[in-house]
Amino acid sequence: MKITVIVTVHNAERYLNDCLDSLIAQTFSDIEILCMDGGSTDTSLHILKEYAKKDSRVQIINDPNTSYGHKVNEGIRYAKGMYVAVLESDDMYQPDMLEKLFGIAEQYEADYVNGDYLNIFDINGKRFQEPVKMYPESDYGKLLESSRHPEDMRQILRYWTGLFRRSFLLDNKIQMNESPGASFQDMSFRFLTSALADRAYHLDVPVYLYRVDNPGSSVYDPKKAVVIADEFDFLKRELIKRKIENRYIWQHYYTWKYNDFYGNLLRFDKTARKDLFERCYYELEKDRETLMLFDDKAFSNAIHDFLRKSREQVWEDIEESYRQTKKEENRRYTLLENITDRQIVIFGCGVQGRGLFDYLKSVGADNQVLCFTDNAEELWGTELRGHFILSPMEAIEKYPDLLYVIANKYHGEEINRQLQRLGIKKSNIYKF
Repeated sequence: MKITVIVTVHNAERYLNDCLDSLIAQTFSDIEILCMDGGSTDTSLHILKEYAKKDSRVQIINDPNTSYGHKVNEGIRYAKGMYVAVLESDDMYQPDMLEKLFGIAEQYEADYVNGDYLNIFDINGKRFQEPVKMYPESDYGKLLESSRHPEDMRQILRYWTGLFRRSFLLDNKIQMNESPGASFQDMSFRFLTSALADRAYHLDVPVYLYRVDNPGSSVYDPKKAVVIADEFDFLKRELIKRKIENRYIWQHYYTWKYNDFYGNLLRFDKTARKDLFERCYYELEKDRETLMLFDDKAFSNAIHDFLRKSREQVWEDIEESYRQTKKEENRRYTLLENITDRQIVIFGCGVQGRGLFDYLKSVGADNQVLCFTDNAEELWGTELRGHFILSPMEAIEKYPDLLYVIANKYHGEEINRQLQRLGIKKSNIYKF
């Protein structure tokens, strides 16, 4: 058996068919599919049994333990494959993911290989995909040797985009924490695979489809906010138990810890953000003396902020960043809601217009753009992003019934009135 894919399942009926279909359709067929069911109370088990009837590669393993980490660890223990991968039951693989990763793993005798991923979400019944690049360009397309060069260590950001040599995991006793629930239990797994791999490879191709609109996902549970700190405590105990003393690895640990705190403070809302903030400063007091031993220049902006700014200033910065992040998320979501299945004209060829087009292209909606228009006469008849720039009169004459999306920071209301004067219905005007 070449590859074992571990599918973690718990009340996943809404997405489970799409998930399993993406596995059955893999261009690489020498796989076993271990479905770790956690005592689902919906129709998940029935769905699994139907797939197991149709495809002998699908096996169902009953694991009533509620820990997500336990399910993955059990899957690795049961696995017969040379390599293991994990697929979460609300996500999907690209059709050739396993073929691509296996080919590279074998070619380079890598301990693990991973690729990038696509955030996927549905709006008004339409699927959008947004590519996510995980690493600097310099880290792609070459062998990385963290165990020999810990100063160059790069943290695995998403383990589910990867293929891991099973013997590497077993020999190094790398597994997930089996704490209750399903939050942040992959942290020690990601850190140790990153630090201990003799040979690793990052593929500059999105291979995994990660669903970001599942309301049942544990990342949306505010009660889980402070669990992240407990998981870092677990990882610290693992490093001490393994007698890892390398300065670069420990520096990476603390940098990642506070970067993760800061990143999650920008994600959680209401009391969860405040709870994590309080825990962060509790951790900082414990770590402060150790942090002083490291080179100040090596740390990230997050650590510098926590150490140098007042607690009140850090909180204000986080609150402002959170507001701006949510504002931009809502702005883009509302845009996609309004343009679903509509062809559009972008009014504005400056920074806002170019940025709007680039965002639409990133989520696969650029094919809805038919042209640009702008009040700057010198632009008429030229091209932008492969589309013609028409005068407003020409655009309206040619496309009177399309949706006109205004992309102009300072003159939006003026352009709105202009379009209505020229005969465009108010319902066909949207200000981005």
